Amino acid sequence: MRALLAIFALTLTAGCTQPDTVNDVAPAFGTDNLATSQACFTENPSSLLEPGQTLLERGPGGIVKISSRVGGRAANLEFSVTQMPDASRQALDAAAADFFQGASAIYDVTSNIVIYHRATDGTLCTVTGDGAIGRTLMATAHSLADTE
Repeated sequence: MRALLAIFALTLTAGCTQPDTVNDVAPAFGTDNLATSQACFTENPSSLLEPGQTLLERGPGGIVKISSRVGGRAANLEFSVTQMPDASRQALDAAAADFFQGASAIYDVTSNIVIYHRATDGTLCTVTGDGAIGRTLMATAHSLADTE
């Protein structure tokens, strides 16, 4: 009987002292390894974007910022959706939806190809390093800026 109790105690002790290999691996998502962009929530976002990045920022105040550093060109555009004609606002909304869909399709928690930030006021900033997604959004934004 004592031998059985000794074996049980040794098994229990050995199980408690073995290293936990799961904790040796960094999680894919955590506060220590979040992808960030200094371009979000600034006055001149394109100056802080990395080459090839495009930014779309939408806030509760009806202001939409679109900035880019794609193809060696930097641009900052700002729209007040409450002041836009319906057709222009719908075109901007459709381009933003395409941007968000494209960004979500390539989002990878282990990379910074897509970066999401949310400010405490509810403003959402999305930055993507995919040139094709950025160029599509910028083309629509430039055409809308030219008509205003």
